[in-house]
Amino acid sequence: MLNIHIKDDILHIKNIDKNSINNIYSIYSNSDEFKYATGIFHPIGYDQFSYQISQFIQRKNVFFLDICLLSGETIGLIKGSITNKADIVWINSMVINTPYQSNGYGKRVLALLENYFSSICSIKEIYLSVCRNNISGINFWSKCGYCYCNQISKKDSVKLNEMVQIMYKLL
Repeated sequence: MLNIHIKDDILHIKNIDKNSINNIYSIYSNSDEFKYATGIFHPIGYDQFSYQISQFIQRKNVFFLDICLLSGETIGLIKGSITNKADIVWINSMVINTPYQSNGYGKRVLALLENYFSSICSIKEIYLSVCRNNISGINFWSKCGYCYCNQISKKDSVKLNEMVQIMYKLL
């Protein structure tokens, strides 16, 4: 897992740790509210959740970040990877917990990450997929400067193209 720690005067974005697992699990277990952002459409047990995290973070090109206020309170998460091409980031999930939404935290997190990836890692593009049914998600990403991208072109991905919208931003 990549080692990422970003701080500003309001937020601390850092690798998940044992202290943040329960808070992040509560976000993942809220499948009704965050199913589009996490890709989990049914409640998930803690053991299965822990196992999936342990498998994910063993890879060297991934990040799973706890989004905290400077007080230490977890307000969300962001998860993704740097591609083998090494100049593209894929965001798999981003969630700001409900009580903290509409306060600019999501936009602030993206700005901090975009700056980090472009200046520290020389990343040139960020891609993500958002469920086509997630209108508020599509609107959020659009407001943050992400644009519609061609659909996945693989023959096997026809069903996926019906479900997700690929978006990107050049840094």
